Amino acid sequence: MLAKPSELFDRDAEWSGLTAFAGDPAPGATLALVYGRRRQGKTLLLELLCEAADGFMATGVEQSDAQNLADLGAAFTHFARSPYPVTFTG
Repeated sequence: MLAKPSELFDRDAEWSGLTAFAGDPAPGATLALVYGRRRQGKTLLLELLCEAADGFMATGVEQSDAQNLADLGAAFTHFARSPYPVTFTG
């Protein structure tokens, strides 16, 4: 289990569930849904999890599909430390 970051107040059950999911050694793809009311810290939880697990996270915003894909490619290029730009077409 990943240590809960100090900047995350309370949220012990949520952190425990997310770290258990992220650390599951079972083979194959899995999907987790994180849901709740707006402005309750869901994105912060996921950002902190990705940071603690040395993982990658990208979020889309209200802009064109092409711009979201370009932003995703730039973020992944940076994360992967790729000397070549990564592009996504769809």
